[in-house]
Amino acid sequence: MPASASAGEQPHRTSVRLLVVLASLLAFLSIFTTWIDRQALDTGAWVDTSGRLLENEQVSDAVATYAVDQLYANVDIAGLLQRQLPRDFKQISGPVAGGLREVATRAAEKALRTGRIQVEWKTANRLAHQTLLRILEGGNAAVSTEGGRVVLDLRPLVEQVATRVGVDPRVAEAIPADAARLEILRSDELSLAQTIARAVKGLALLFSLGTLALFALAAYLARGWRWMVALGYGLGLIAAAVAALALRKVAGGLVVDDLLRNESARPAAEATWAIGTSLLVSIATTALAYGALFVLASFLASPAERALTVRQALAPSLRDRPAAVWSAFAAAVFLALILSPPRSLRELVATTALVALAAAGLEALRRKTAREFPDALRGEWRVRMRQRAREARREAARRIEAAITELTDDRDPADARLERLERLAALHDRGVLDDAEFDAEKKRLLES
Repeated sequence: MPASASAGEQPHRTSVRLLVVLASLLAFLSIFTTWIDRQALDTGAWVDTSGRLLENEQVSDAVATYAVDQLYANVDIAGLLQRQLPRDFKQISGPVAGGLREVATRAAEKALRTGRIQVEWKTANRLAHQTLLRILEGGNAAVSTEGGRVVLDLRPLVEQVATRVGVDPRVAEAIPADAARLEILRSDELSLAQTIARAVKGLALLFSLGTLALFALAAYLARGWRWMVALGYGLGLIAAAVAALALRKVAGGLVVDDLLRNESARPAAEATWAIGTSLLVSIATTALAYGALFVLASFLASPAERALTVRQALAPSLRDRPAAVWSAFAAAVFLALILSPPRSLRELVATTALVALAAAGLEALRRKTAREFPDALRGEWRVRMRQRAREARREAARRIEAAITELTDDRDPADARLERLERLAALHDRGVLDDAEFDAEKKRLLES
């Protein structure tokens, strides 16, 4: 930490470091709880993900295989063929039914890529998820008192596949009502599911607000070196995002290997994991971007020479045109909300807290630049940059000249130094070098 920090601030340093570490840890936990909250408990996100799953070729092929399996398990295809085939061919109805299974699977794969069946798929997922949410929120007690279940009903999809492969619609309609129904929740699991749902929502809010609150507290305590707190938190956010992405990759391999029963289904399982966790990637990427912004903000507030130049360039606008500065800030916030509107109360509260922190940081930057450059003029920073560039070029030329002189000059070093001093004096007399430049060059020459 900077040596300029006052003695009264010394006890806070350990506390501030601890707060930044805890804030980074909560950011890591927030990424996962936010993902679970949005993915599992938001119908729109659930339906969007399920739709993208069916659009994936590996997944749709696996669903097609499942639909044909359900069709064959609930419809006597061999019996239908035996009744329809001529008498001389009835004995081959079994082999024909087996061969037709492959044809049916290919037809189902094509059918699942059509808009109508994809709509059926999304509708089934939407209804199942809405029912699940009503139950988890306590709006439907029947599931717990009457042995009910929450299911994903894919029977309409199987009927569509049956029609596509040529099964008589009247026979397809006779498929049992409980066929192709994937159980999501049983009544004996209701209490645990409701507890988990409440915990996820609560923890997502707690971690999202907690990480920002801890950062704000650390920044409040770190007077004089708040830029370092912003840097630490920004790096913490970046580390949390990278750790979340790494954990997703490791967990993906474990989950796919644990659930896999058929190696041929690996592509579909891997695609399902990739699509199902794509929202996690999006949230982690957002955290990564926020971390980069915090690092950038810490640079702008740091005592680094380049940061001072930037602040000097911004000082006239920040000091003299506050209305324009805050209007630009409001426009940026509005655009961000348009591009990524809050989906829930938790996101709205977290976004509000983040905007408040950004506004506080902007105001702190305005005051800092006003103190540092009270008389800064527009364009003054350009003059300063050009002066530095000229000085850098002169220094480089001097070093090159000195190196060449040392390599080629075989005179006594004292004589060579005296000659260079005479050349400096001549340049000074002609006005090429001002007094300050002459004194600086003379000092360097005498010290060399």
